[in-house]
Amino acid sequence: MHTKGQETRQRILVESRKLFTVQGFQNTSISQIIAATEVKKGNLYYYFPSKEELGIAVLIDARCQFSQILENSLTGKTPILRIINSCNSIMELMQQTNFVGGCLFGNTALEMTDSNSRFAKIIQEIFSYWTKRLEDELQQASDMGLLKSHVPPSSLATAIVAILEGGIMLSRVYKNRTELADCIVVIRSLIEIKK
Repeated sequence: MHTKGQETRQRILVESRKLFTVQGFQNTSISQIIAATEVKKGNLYYYFPSKEELGIAVLIDARCQFSQILENSLTGKTPILRIINSCNSIMELMQQTNFVGGCLFGNTALEMTDSNSRFAKIIQEIFSYWTKRLEDELQQASDMGLLKSHVPPSSLATAIVAILEGGIMLSRVYKNRTELADCIVVIRSLIEIKK
């Protein structure tokens, strides 16, 4: 059971994340966060002493959520199927927001990693974790003789994440699923052996 304080803190994280995803960290003001969360300024600073601390907390919370989503989506009888299912799960996440905002991690990577080492560290951890989980599946697929590509699993995992992030960005631009869906088709063609 959550206390009122825990619920308030979580509401601040959720609403701030929406703003940061759509507007970016720098373009989101404290007054916008207060309006979206309906908390007083003093309460906001009680939970998060600065906007930077709030941004870090939002990223950490999003990282935990993404890790759970990734693990839950890596399901299926074969490593290849698990990877494809994880790609489809990314599509579902983007469809929930009608492709508005795109990927918080990709957006933050572009906006903050050159100027803030704390943000950069968390973003590196997120992408490293995602890439490593895909690499593990690809290595298993290779060991089983199921992997079409001769590219090393570590490089292929990096390429898959990059393709997905590019697809998310393009689907955000055009506000539809087509571009991300096309990217998932390309990923399938890279890793799936035709039967």
